[in-house]
Amino acid sequence: MRRLLVTAAIAAALFAAAGCSGERDGAAAPGPSGGPSAGVPSSGAGTPGASPGGPAGAPVVDTSPAGGNGKEVCADATKAASSSVQTFVSELGKSLQAAGTGDTAGAQAAQRKAEAALQTWGNAMREQSARATDERLKGVLAEIATEVGAMKATVESVDENKLQQLQQRLDALCPS
Repeated sequence: MRRLLVTAAIAAALFAAAGCSGERDGAAAPGPSGGPSAGVPSSGAGTPGASPGGPAGAPVVDTSPAGGNGKEVCADATKAASSSVQTFVSELGKSLQAAGTGDTAGAQAAQRKAEAALQTWGNAMREQSARATDERLKGVLAEIATEVGAMKATVESVDENKLQQLQQRLDALCPS
């Protein structure tokens, strides 16, 4: 799933550079660090497998894989997101291409399909969040659903840093 989210963010950045470079002045791609998730508090703090705490008073972050039905939920979330992410990236590209050639109807049709892909992706993450028995996995999937729900079929709506931070947390819970 990491590749899918990173692909969506990278593709959005590439489409921005190729199709609308003048429209995104001031928008920057994520840096190499991308905002590590180590400082993100987890609801699993204090559970077995938790890593030692940081400086005095810092929350303990559980970096162990998701428990309960985590493997199944991770696999289903990855499968569900795959199609939606690919459709979103493809349709966003088509929308930008159509807009670049003055094809307003084509751009609008592609945008509608991209919006539908986002809705499908967000719904799938909410469904998997509801199924998850691991509270940390449930929380990350719900946050992904919220972030995807805030996105629109525009390059500017993709918050690469936020998606990357969420993905890092998900990767810790859903190791390959």
